[in-house]
Amino acid sequence: LISHPGLSRTMVAFNARTAIASLFACAVLFMVAVPSKNTLGHGLSTRASPVACGVAPRSVMVMAHKKGSGSTENGRDSNSKRLGLKVTHGKVVPEGSIIFRQRGQTVHPGKNVRVGKDYTLYAAKEGVVQFSNGAVNRGAKHKRIRKIAHIIPVEAVENVESA
Repeated sequence: LISHPGLSRTMVAFNARTAIASLFACAVLFMVAVPSKNTLGHGLSTRASPVACGVAPRSVMVMAHKKGSGSTENGRDSNSKRLGLKVTHGKVVPEGSIIFRQRGQTVHPGKNVRVGKDYTLYAAKEGVVQFSNGAVNRGAKHKRIRKIAHIIPVEAVENVESA
């Protein structure tokens, strides 16, 4: 028996007996002879957890023999939205034709140009497309120069050419 100055002889014997009994219980818990599909080859089940006893021997652990079917982060792509300029500067367009498709307003509407609900710019009248840079909102906080799309009506172009 182990001698300890603070413990009596019966207490040391009792502690040793409980330690041996708990180790034996762990061994019995881990090596349960139950018929199972997960056996180590000698009829012992691997279902009982050695972690419950606080002991996890690496030699007894069973690893997976089939690869897990993990998910992939790739494998998807969205269709292109075909945004951008549809009619260049100086071209004649009919009424209602799309000039510029965009997400948000990168190009702002000018004269005879309207904005669709998805910020698409389209011609309100038949005429020639003209792009310019200028201040859109003239407030104190809106001094930034932006791109603006205009439609110059066909009648105005014909009057200028005939003069």
